[in-house]
Amino acid sequence: MEPCIARIEVQMETANRKPETANRIIRGLLCLGAVALLGLVSCAAPTTIEQDYGRSVRNNQAQQVVNPRAALDPSPAVGLSPTAAAYQMERYNKSFKGEEKKGLEMKLTTPTY
Repeated sequence: MEPCIARIEVQMETANRKPETANRIIRGLLCLGAVALLGLVSCAAPTTIEQDYGRSVRNNQAQQVVNPRAALDPSPAVGLSPTAAAYQMERYNKSFKGEEKKGLEMKLTTPTY
């Protein structure tokens, strides 16, 4: 009986090897496909966001520079009168002392029959 058992064991071992090699081939093909997909994505044309990248920052900086030689001017800056500035600061500070804003309320009701 032992030769039959040995033959069955050999057949089981060879049967178990076939799916392992198939799995290796499938994994290899999936990896190759992923690498090819990454290669194609890297060759894509730049988007409009990438083409405009940084322009908004440079535009905002340029708009903030009204008079680049203002630091060399010794005259004081022109602004609000002291009374108007004090009034504006008072209004600003009062805006935080107002009543607390209520959060979102949810009322659940059941119909009465």
